[in-house]
Amino acid sequence: MGRPPRISRDQVLETARGVFAVKGFEGATLADIASELSVSPAAILRYFQSKEDLFEAAMRGRVTAPPDFILALARTDAGVDPRIVLRGVAERFIPFVEKVIAENIAIYMHQNSQSLVVPFDTRDVDSPPRRGLAIVSDYFRRAMAAGVIRRADPRGAAMLFMGSLQSYVFMHRVLNVKPYPLERYIDALIDLWSRGEIVGGHRGKAGHASGARRRVGGHRGRNRRNASLHEGAARAKTVDGLRDPRSAHGQRRLTRRRPRNARSR
Repeated sequence: MGRPPRISRDQVLETARGVFAVKGFEGATLADIASELSVSPAAILRYFQSKEDLFEAAMRGRVTAPPDFILALARTDAGVDPRIVLRGVAERFIPFVEKVIAENIAIYMHQNSQSLVVPFDTRDVDSPPRRGLAIVSDYFRRAMAAGVIRRADPRGAAMLFMGSLQSYVFMHRVLNVKPYPLERYIDALIDLWSRGEIVGGHRGKAGHASGARRRVGGHRGRNRRNASLHEGAARAKTVDGLRDPRSAHGQRRLTRRRPRNARSR
């Protein structure tokens, strides 16, 4: 018989982390982890005395940097179609966060903790999430400068987009809502950004501003009536170009209107 394949401690930790994330501490066995590595459970026990020791070592791993695909965003050409760039981020980021959440839910369940833990110091000004958000914000800033995304607050845009990705994971992993296909979710998200933020789409802000102007002009009843008359005049002139409501024809229609309290002759 040949010698069993050699495995490293890091290989054991990485594999164990994935198995524990899926099955939890109680559901996972050393045999499950060994099977993934094509070794015997005894090979794992060369590095760790028990499943408990392996769990503690594997699930306490620290995240020290943003994932590679976020780091690569810093080198992405800002002129590339943002639909392609943002879809690529979404397709990689959601599985990444699902893995992190699943691992920490496993810790939460095993320790009966009162709150979930995260594999980084949230107080650190240079924490992986903060570094990652800065990279995404810079991408939006560069894309706006390149003219492929409508100018706005880059950090706000980054938080909106990344928050949409995290919310998918939260809804499915934490709230346990009815599953929605990831591909369809990303399609809907990119479509929303294409129509609302990416240059060439519908200008929602213009519609909002015009609505606000109409509301400002409608504080008094008389102003509302005058605005309606002016709008009607503009529509008639613009649509058919045939007559002005203030013309003789318009006046004849108004004078034929019967007064409300007119006496019968």
